[in-house]
Amino acid sequence: MDAITNDFTTGSLTGISAKVTDDDFKRLIPKERFTSEEWLQKEYDLMWSRVWQWACREEEIPNNGDFYEYKIGNESIVIVRSETGNLNAFHNVCMHRGVRLVEGEHWWGGRGTLNNFRDMFQGKLRCVYHGWAWDLEGEISFLPGAKDFAPERIEKSEICLRPVRCETWEGFVFINMDMDAEPLLEYLAPGPEKLARYKISEMRLKHHFTTILPTNWKYGVEQYQEGYHVWATHVMDLNDVGAFATLPGGRRSGAMFGESKTGPGEAGFPEYGKPTVKEIPPDPDAIAGVTVGEQFERHTNFWEPDQEITTGVPKGVKLCDLKDEQIKDPRTWVRTAMENMVMQNRLADYELEHFNGLSDDDIPWDMLGPEFMRKNRRDACAANGIDISNLDDFELYGFPTEFRFFPNMLGPIAGNTYGLFRSRPNGDNPNETIWDVYFMFRYGEGDEPEVNYETVEWDDYPTDRMPRTFLQDWRITPLYQKGMHSKVLPGCRFNKQEANALHTHLMLDLIIGRDFED
Repeated sequence: MDAITNDFTTGSLTGISAKVTDDDFKRLIPKERFTSEEWLQKEYDLMWSRVWQWACREEEIPNNGDFYEYKIGNESIVIVRSETGNLNAFHNVCMHRGVRLVEGEHWWGGRGTLNNFRDMFQGKLRCVYHGWAWDLEGEISFLPGAKDFAPERIEKSEICLRPVRCETWEGFVFINMDMDAEPLLEYLAPGPEKLARYKISEMRLKHHFTTILPTNWKYGVEQYQEGYHVWATHVMDLNDVGAFATLPGGRRSGAMFGESKTGPGEAGFPEYGKPTVKEIPPDPDAIAGVTVGEQFERHTNFWEPDQEITTGVPKGVKLCDLKDEQIKDPRTWVRTAMENMVMQNRLADYELEHFNGLSDDDIPWDMLGPEFMRKNRRDACAANGIDISNLDDFELYGFPTEFRFFPNMLGPIAGNTYGLFRSRPNGDNPNETIWDVYFMFRYGEGDEPEVNYETVEWDDYPTDRMPRTFLQDWRITPLYQKGMHSKVLPGCRFNKQEANALHTHLMLDLIIGRDFED
């Protein structure tokens, strides 16, 4: 690794940067980073207290006097829309004796409003214990019994709410407890430039699912930033969950097809279209070879250069030939694929509706399946007043980019869709993660849906509105975390396909140090 020129264990994280080198693959990353309460506390003290974190969407705080509670560890942050329409953020704690001022509508925080409070407390942040109240700029506005306090204990500078940095990007609201942190857009670079084409500010939230995964928060991030696991977890389905990724509408639909390889790269792309059986699986190097990892100064990106393999239909197969033992009719096959993709939140409802409105004569049956899926997406968006004409074919489906903003915001964006994940430690337990899943789409004006907020069980979630492939990933989580506690495991070793995951640990080296490492 390059020589460290700054000490990022203190002060601001401005300018922090990590670079993966060949020597880094020789390391064993200490398992204590996933199991130790001591290490977790250092993450809270040195990282979470100083890093920009995505908290919510602007549209979740629509009106003056509305708020959103964001929790990380023992800290609760309240983000309010002030009387001027600005967003302000404060530590959610009464400066009298420490009572939390507000609670969101969910156990994990969330939305709320100050506008339904009684009397002089309407539109104020107030403490329900003794009735102290603050305006939405954080200044004390009501203090009963002020004459009975020592004057120096109730000076305005002493009892104002403690501010938190709050800035926005494309409708996302971020907070940072370090008041000296660099501006948000500088920290997020180069992500905003790379994602600008997708017009995220015009997307709206459809679903927000939350679960507690039985694993460390870093596993949740690492799992979605490398393609090394795709062959075993998703294509071969070694957990025997059900090979959803290879069924109609799956991200690897047809991946159990064909043995030859074509395309760029040493391994090339798998060639689909010729059915095989599970006993003759595709080459794992070919499957892994279709994914690319990138590391930037602070962030990472994961993408797939082959635009044909993630459209929900097999590569190299015409529409008229899309049928199998279960589905004999091509139109039914395509409709089933789209229905599955709607349930996976990879396809908007209006795209399925557009396809269902086509007559058989409207459908170009000699067109290759992936080409038709891109055509249907463009046509459906145009019919709903959504302009995606600036996007290339490559950017319409799958993983044209899955940008990870350090430390914990990531997910694939394609066309008119954004599947977004967030991983946070669950209190003082290094073995549990609060895992959030956001599904966002672009909609025609006035067609935005009511947001579905739902807490789910990781091993028994609603597959009619969440991807069934998640279970393939999530069943690994307790196995992973339990194995981390084994006395014979010396640490974690990473290969070059997992460089993005390793990059996270290089950042932690700089922020916290290399404790537990020989």
